[in-house]
Amino acid sequence: MTTIYSIIESFGRQFWVEPNKFQDFSNLKLKRKLPINEKKSFRIQYAHSPEKASTVLFDRVMFFTDGKDVQLGRPLLDKYRVEGKLIPGLYKKSKLLVFKMLSKKKFRRKMGHRVLSRRIRFDNILQIVKSKNKTNLQILVCTS
Repeated sequence: MTTIYSIIESFGRQFWVEPNKFQDFSNLKLKRKLPINEKKSFRIQYAHSPEKASTVLFDRVMFFTDGKDVQLGRPLLDKYRVEGKLIPGLYKKSKLLVFKMLSKKKFRRKMGHRVLSRRIRFDNILQIVKSKNKTNLQILVCTS
């Protein structure tokens, strides 16, 4: 197990993030333009085509450790970012079954569906380093 990991918050859920690991997001929808006033938990840098994103940058980091130091946000850490790459294709999760029944009415119904998800592989954990009138991103963990 790696000692460098982070916990991010995205889509109302918390995810344990390690370098070279991937995570499935069930409601990841890519949009070209984000509303100005709406705060999203991820930013997308587009490659050549507007439908496909190559890099996803998560900025809602709640926890970071490198094995020695532990950084805990209250509620978020502003100086850390997590960078990941979108793996192309859609993946299906296991089937979710819903069973409805009315007693004494002979009504029984079994329904189910499979949730589509997109997979993101996390590559780098970035730290924002502020100097005189400049802000730079320093790569803490590089997996390339």
